[in-house]
Amino acid sequence: MAHNDPEPEQPLRVLYVAAECTPWCSTGGLGEVTQALPQALQHAGVKVAVCIPLYRDARNKILQRGAQLQDTGASASVWLGGHRIDSRWYRIVPAASDPMASRAPTFACDCPPLFDRDGLYGHGDDEARFSTFCRAALSCATQLLGGHPHIVHAHDWHTALLPLYLASGYRQFLPHTRAVLSIHNLAYQGLFAPSALATIGVGAEWFNTDVLEFYGALNLMKGGIATANAVTTVSPRYAWEIQTAEFGERLEGVLRRHAGKLTGILNGIDMDLWDPQTDPQLPYHFSADDLAGKAANRRHLLQLARMDPDDPHPVFVGVSRLVAQKGFDLVAELIPYLASRSVRFILLGRGSEAMERQFHELERWHWPHFRFHPHHDMAMSHLLYAAGDAVLVPSRWEPCGLTQLYGMRYGTVPIVRAVGGLRDTVVHAHGHALAQGTANGFTFEHDSVAGLQWAIDRALDAFYDAPDAWRAIQQNGMRRDSAWRSAAEQYVAVYRRVLR
Repeated sequence: MAHNDPEPEQPLRVLYVAAECTPWCSTGGLGEVTQALPQALQHAGVKVAVCIPLYRDARNKILQRGAQLQDTGASASVWLGGHRIDSRWYRIVPAASDPMASRAPTFACDCPPLFDRDGLYGHGDDEARFSTFCRAALSCATQLLGGHPHIVHAHDWHTALLPLYLASGYRQFLPHTRAVLSIHNLAYQGLFAPSALATIGVGAEWFNTDVLEFYGALNLMKGGIATANAVTTVSPRYAWEIQTAEFGERLEGVLRRHAGKLTGILNGIDMDLWDPQTDPQLPYHFSADDLAGKAANRRHLLQLARMDPDDPHPVFVGVSRLVAQKGFDLVAELIPYLASRSVRFILLGRGSEAMERQFHELERWHWPHFRFHPHHDMAMSHLLYAAGDAVLVPSRWEPCGLTQLYGMRYGTVPIVRAVGGLRDTVVHAHGHALAQGTANGFTFEHDSVAGLQWAIDRALDAFYDAPDAWRAIQQNGMRRDSAWRSAAEQYVAVYRRVLR
């Protein structure tokens, strides 16, 4: 057994470090993974400590949800541009009645000069903020975990400096700790001017084409890929795609060079939190064997939207950030077509001002058939998944995607572009898949209005002309096992591999 591999009776100790964690601070999938995966790792016998920044928004959410901040006594000081920045770690103790809060130990780094601000990102000094957070996490790792970490698990560019720190200055303090970096979305890489080297506390020798240098800029994601002991992505397909020019975001060569340590592990969802039989945010409950409650939720949603609840035509829903990646500009082009087919479409999401304006205008012109809710509203998203007939996910790229998994769990058939995790999870309802009982949605290949319309037409054909097939597609999706258990086992295998 290798010197740094834990003894058989000793649990793996994993420091799990991320910029987001639902429900305290989240902009999407990263936060939801950070909420659910550590809990699944605990069930797999791993001792885990989750570390996040104590943003102003997070502090407010903690108070709103009845949680408490418990002082751990752990503190760290980091030198930043000639100034000492002090931070302190608090454990978030959630209310026992909060179903969304992970029961994995979660610690928040309190550093008011850097994190007591509105919003999570985009303050112009994010290299200072997240490098300080990473160093504070490593400095206090042993205290938070009750022993030195076997694994430090970093997530996306915000914490991609962790592998580099462990390969350089922190090696003397944590000589046997290994680093795993998870890429949730390669489009966001943490690009800064070379002068940021002084801010992040890394020597100039690391600013080279093998590690941090990227077309003259400093690239934190590249540095993490180069120095991590293992790199994971959130679906097997995405692990392959990011090694190609189409999806590699100019890092495909780096990823091909490090392909031997790259693994795709499909995300799961919290099957207890997202359960149509028990979901407290739904007015009516239902199951794959009894969909009466789904029909009742549908009526409830249409009444809220001031649409005819007795109209038998399909209800499409969308729950998304309105950014170029998500492909909702294609949907905007098709709203007149959906109206012509008597489809009602309800969209929930925030994003670019231009796209929001476009959807407001479309709502004005297509009021009988289209509603736009420019909000981040968790309760409304649960209702949309529970009430819709189909959910649109026309992403240009999608590392994993959770929307299609939530839709399937609630019997709302996904219509998706066959990329990344969408391809890994949605089986197109063609004849063979229907016969085999594996069909659970509709997919299209081409990033175009025509491609999306083709898939919508296939779905409408099934809805109108083959109700038994439609019901089977719904039930196949609802019975799909999307729990985190399998993913947690695969992460444990990665951890043990790098330790050996």
